[in-house]
Amino acid sequence: MLAVAWLVLAVALVLIELHTGTFYCLLLAAASTVTIIAALAGLPLLVQCFTFVVAITLMYIFLLPLLRKLIPSTSKTPFRPITDEWIGQEAYVIQTIRPDDAGLVHLNGEVWTAIANETIEEGSKVKVVEVRVTKLFVTKG
Repeated sequence: MLAVAWLVLAVALVLIELHTGTFYCLLLAAASTVTIIAALAGLPLLVQCFTFVVAITLMYIFLLPLLRKLIPSTSKTPFRPITDEWIGQEAYVIQTIRPDDAGLVHLNGEVWTAIANETIEEGSKVKVVEVRVTKLFVTKG
């Protein structure tokens, strides 16, 4: 009966790991799986818990550092928004921009919503002066 409880714990931890992607819950699930062997051998609950603690300790000490080396983390790479590079670049108006109404511009192969303080006709060249989330602020270029 205790083997089923360890199995349920292992499955629950794997499901949690699918949502977090940190390997912590996956290692706990692996330790639960190792503990199932102790439960199937008929060992007392205290020995099973000790098996779980020893298994998880060894996995955290030896396996987790190995996994971190093998699978690169994206959290360690600095994030610099690409939009900073767009300031000063030229774009082409594909839908007229009016001071009270946004238009569309073509920049680096993408279509962006653009805002300007003056009317800029379709086909004109503009220069990006500011980027705010999903809108480009442009001037005649």
